[in-house]
Amino acid sequence: MSRNPFSSVRGYLPLALLLLVTDSAAQTAPGFRMIGPHGTSETYLIDTAGEVVHTWPSGFNPGNGVYLESDGTLLRAVATGGGPGIGGAGGGVQRIAFDGTILWDYKYNTGGNFGHHDVEALPNGNVLIIAWEDFTPAEAIAQGRNPATIGSIFRPDHLVEVQQTGLTTGTIVWEWHIWDHLIQDFDNSKANFGVVANHPELIDINYPPGTPNQGDWNHANAIDYDPAHDWIVFSANLQDEIWIIDHSTTTAEAAGHSGGTHGKGGDLLYRWGNIAAYDKGTASDQLLHNQHGPNFVAPGLPGAGNLMIFNNQVGGNFSAVYELALPVNGSGGFDLLPDGTYGPAGPFWEYTAQTATDFFSPFLSNAERLPNGNTLIDSGVQSGWLFEVTDAGTKVWEHFNTLPSSNAFVFQVSYVERSLWSSDATVSAAAGATIDFDLVAGTPRAGDFYFLLGSISGTSPGIPVDGFTLPLNNDPYFKFTLNFPGSALFSNSFGVVDAQGRGTASMNVAPGLAVPLVGVTMNHAYGLVDSTTFVTTHTSNAVPLVIMP
Repeated sequence: MSRNPFSSVRGYLPLALLLLVTDSAAQTAPGFRMIGPHGTSETYLIDTAGEVVHTWPSGFNPGNGVYLESDGTLLRAVATGGGPGIGGAGGGVQRIAFDGTILWDYKYNTGGNFGHHDVEALPNGNVLIIAWEDFTPAEAIAQGRNPATIGSIFRPDHLVEVQQTGLTTGTIVWEWHIWDHLIQDFDNSKANFGVVANHPELIDINYPPGTPNQGDWNHANAIDYDPAHDWIVFSANLQDEIWIIDHSTTTAEAAGHSGGTHGKGGDLLYRWGNIAAYDKGTASDQLLHNQHGPNFVAPGLPGAGNLMIFNNQVGGNFSAVYELALPVNGSGGFDLLPDGTYGPAGPFWEYTAQTATDFFSPFLSNAERLPNGNTLIDSGVQSGWLFEVTDAGTKVWEHFNTLPSSNAFVFQVSYVERSLWSSDATVSAAAGATIDFDLVAGTPRAGDFYFLLGSISGTSPGIPVDGFTLPLNNDPYFKFTLNFPGSALFSNSFGVVDAQGRGTASMNVAPGLAVPLVGVTMNHAYGLVDSTTFVTTHTSNAVPLVIMP
């Protein structure tokens, strides 16, 4: 490694960066894995050594999805209790700060509606929630449902987009209902009668045949959002399909069959996994079986725009992870094949175990693409088995959930690259405040030296150091934070990472001190250096701090 060019700025320790994305996919992705196991109210961040390095508390068990938002806030579906006794019942969503402070505690569990399974944060800060809605047998029959296969209640799914308005309040700003997009060929005297096979954009109210458990007809178990196309994908578990709908619609358009970017209102733009669900095939044509966890591969990652799916019950006794290359046309939509179905014929990439039955989670589970091109997999029923595989299927990391809970099951795993959190994103120049910066570097970094550094001229292009890029710019504030880590402005901005791989620093803004900087965004990031070799071992993300009046 070449000499650090910033060592001449201050005679402390040289700074560089850990290459977070290695050239070899055979190495483990260096970030964290986040899980919210069944039977526990806590959410855990686990490092590559399998050690818990941070815990978010909650008063509720998971309900089930857990995610880290772009600002470092935990977004968590919660099980409020009191709902239908169906697997995945939730009823609410929470936002939780790094220190455990509840920032939002919203319930969606009254009036015949009940949130379940999963939530999704949108770029505008709103949150999508999957939920059941209750209909009587008479209402279902009026829509064309076979009276012999209803039971005492009928619960199709719907989606709501909620805007947080207070600590426990929210406003529904958009919604979509399966109930508005039905077709049936059972009773020509009832609504929605038509030829199912001629309308793949609609959902057959009589598929699958049989009486749903407690009315749970669709059992949508996961949701994701693609900002590039304004699409929503979710898993219609009991139809053995994944569905994509257009989020660009208004609520009124989402209830109809026209409007939105693609002119189809809330009708399905795309479906895949089981052509029998729209009368275009038989069980022998089925490709998905009790699937979970569809999620879009993020921009900049290998396979960007493709869809990852955990196919739980392939052949009935083993699981597979599919990467689906979506057949997007030139207009950003989807065309039917000549036979009236949607392609592709099979996955672009898939993972199965060498002995197929060694990898089998009949329910739960997910998979996601990692920055190094590998794939992170949660085989949720197999003792919460988390593992990472290369494109060739070579396993390079694994961990089994042994955290205290009523069982070891894990609904999903999320990859987390973030390693720095701040207690506030704004500070009043007039009032002043103390801002805490929490570093979570992981136990492999225990004993390293850390520096908290800053910049007031942004994070791009950053500072190139030994082939890396520190997410700060070289300006007077950067030089100050590097040269004077023991100043009155900072506490512990230089120190040693503890046994849990953690470090904490504080910025002490006295009242009136920052008045000349009102409107300025200060960014801060950590750099870590091996205490013996003085080689840089890690750099954190940057966190912004806006100076307000």
